[in-house]
Amino acid sequence: MDVRAKVLAAIERIVRAEAQASGAVAEPRLEVLESAPALVNDPAAVDRTRGALAAVVGADRIFDPGPVTGSEDVGVLADAAGAPLVFWLLGGADPAVFAGASSRDDIARITAEQPSNHSPLYAPVTDPTIGIGAAALSAAARDWLASTRP
Repeated sequence: MDVRAKVLAAIERIVRAEAQASGAVAEPRLEVLESAPALVNDPAAVDRTRGALAAVVGADRIFDPGPVTGSEDVGVLADAAGAPLVFWLLGGADPAVFAGASSRDDIARITAEQPSNHSPLYAPVTDPTIGIGAAALSAAARDWLASTRP
């Protein structure tokens, strides 16, 4: 059983047990309203795209954060199109926050302290975030589009 199914089954058990323990007059109705499967990057496409991104920001500023929890539906689109998926995260924190970071562990620690994009405290700095994001997306797109020419 996958993790998602285990969690949903546990939620159902807990809700039903709480309803029974509290003397609810009706069985609870549980309904999953929205769902997206795990988003999994295509390893070969990631390797290819990494080069285009490194040309923009430098290889030392690109690293794999490991598994990240979240919910994105772009994987459904990639599967439907039969396209390889490369989903990357773009930092938007003030670069000054990372001053003095001397290792990937420092960067990971500082990153973990930043508000996520679903937090009400999330406020990416516009400069350099927008410029780097646009340049990264353009470089990756140019790399992939160049290979589709006859």
